[in-house]
Amino acid sequence: MEEVSRAEVRVLVDERALPGYRGEYGLSLYIATDKWRALFDTGQSAETVAHNASLAGIKLSQLDFVVLSHEHYDHVGGIAAVAAEVKGLPVYVPAGVNWRLERTIEEAGLKPVRTLTGREVAPGAFVTTQQYGPPYEHSMLINVHGSPALLLGCSHPGPSKMVAKATADLGLTISTLIGGLHLAWSPESTIRTQVEAIKSLGVSRLIPLHCSGDLVMEVARRAGIEVRRALAGEAMIL
Repeated sequence: MEEVSRAEVRVLVDERALPGYRGEYGLSLYIATDKWRALFDTGQSAETVAHNASLAGIKLSQLDFVVLSHEHYDHVGGIAAVAAEVKGLPVYVPAGVNWRLERTIEEAGLKPVRTLTGREVAPGAFVTTQQYGPPYEHSMLINVHGSPALLLGCSHPGPSKMVAKATADLGLTISTLIGGLHLAWSPESTIRTQVEAIKSLGVSRLIPLHCSGDLVMEVARRAGIEVRRALAGEAMIL
């Protein structure tokens, strides 16, 4: 698999936001590398995506592709903001998504691409094999030189299972985990089990967003994982 030398990941949509940015329940991440630009999920509304992108100086018309992790409204609802700026763009979705999402993407003038098994969608960008939560969900790996990062939407199948699948798909050790972990409503014992599992798989840095909850940050720090909180509007260099 190819590598990228550098990647910037900006939180475009999340509940917590920097001043001037709109906070919204959901998730969207903008990724810019030396080889391509993409969105991972699109939040729940086109208005929030468009507003926050404009404030950050992001031109959605320059995107090369979109990855939607799963079919829930708070991850796909903002796709119209992309369609308003560019047509014919590939949108990678799990093969098991509801047909209505595929129809929505097509009617917006974009190109849905169902993905069953893992595939490299751009140099250094890999969409993993779909897993069942429910619903069907996949993640996106950015192969940054020396420090692969995995982007998660909601981790309905379980964050450690999704890290393990990405590792199996590519044979790479994932060092950074960014996104929703679906642990906000879990007891500490479950959170501890998940944190210990991802650490055993090689994860050393965690940026929990969306449905992750606050407790996972404390548990991960105690486990020796570097943890960072990020708000909508903030950018991270990988």
